Amino acid sequence: MAAEVIVVSGSLRKASFTTALCRAVCALPAVDRTGAVGDVSFVMRDYVRTLPMYDGDLDTDTPPAVVAEMRAELAASHAVLIGTPEYNYNIPGGLKNFIDWASRPFAKHCLMGRRMGVFGCAPGDRGGKASVEYLRNMIPLFGATLIGPELLFPNINTKIAADGTVDASEMTRLTSLARELAA
Repeated sequence: MAAEVIVVSGSLRKASFTTALCRAVCALPAVDRTGAVGDVSFVMRDYVRTLPMYDGDLDTDTPPAVVAEMRAELAASHAVLIGTPEYNYNIPGGLKNFIDWASRPFAKHCLMGRRMGVFGCAPGDRGGKASVEYLRNMIPLFGATLIGPELLFPNINTKIAADGTVDASEMTRLTSLARELAA
């Protein structure tokens, strides 16, 4: 069975720059642990859109089916890559909701032991810095391993074509992080 790096966009917007970058990662060929063509693939999941709002009363031994499926998939994954925009100097609410579901139950959740990477993008000059810092600080607290450098894409609106094609120079940095996660 091929290993998967689960790719999650923190944005809900259909024409999202973050989602365009996530799709570009998922279009990369499968690789092996050395970066050569192999069996680690990148698969995008829309957890941010599909999960119910976190409610501890629903988080029982039998949580909602969509939550149980997400947790099982994350637990079986090779790694997780999160792309985030920045809203009011923080991560979007839907992404926070995904993290709340994924990081429970405490000390027994599906992110423990995962390799995780994060990138941020925004039309402004900061490139999502505050949201990326927030996630990079959280990831080790999950018992996960943070992979890669701080990866920001400022002024992203000038680097993605109308058809969603990402500027090649930007893809080089993103591909490097994706390959590191696949290792």
